Amino acid sequence: MEIGAFGEFTFAAHERGGACNFDALRVSRASRVVTHTTIEGLPIVEFLGLDAETVSISGNLRREFSGDLDDILLQLKGLQDGQPRVLTRGSRVYGQYVVRSLSFSEDSWTGSELSACSYTLELVATRG
Repeated sequence: MEIGAFGEFTFAAHERGGACNFDALRVSRASRVVTHTTIEGLPIVEFLGLDAETVSISGNLRREFSGDLDDILLQLKGLQDGQPRVLTRGSRVYGQYVVRSLSFSEDSWTGSELSACSYTLELVATRG
């Protein structure tokens, strides 16, 4: 069952082979402000608009549910090419994002094969 997608990369429930799921999707929005000091009294704060929205997607993968973890990590690395992609979850469309960073840890091995890993994908909104 497909949960969402980031461009051609699909997030799917673990019932299907080769699935990559996420445990958390966090959206952050920040304002751009400048603070001007004054000689007396409180500083003046000037609102300059919104910064680009960021999204953090994190998950844990296990070989028995997800298949070849090295292949999934390779696919995640391939998303870090500067190309804007549409992020969706279910029927919700978040917008276009590019990958700011990818971090992962190889948590467990069975023999020489990776059997568990965790990842975090940091995205930043782009203008479509």
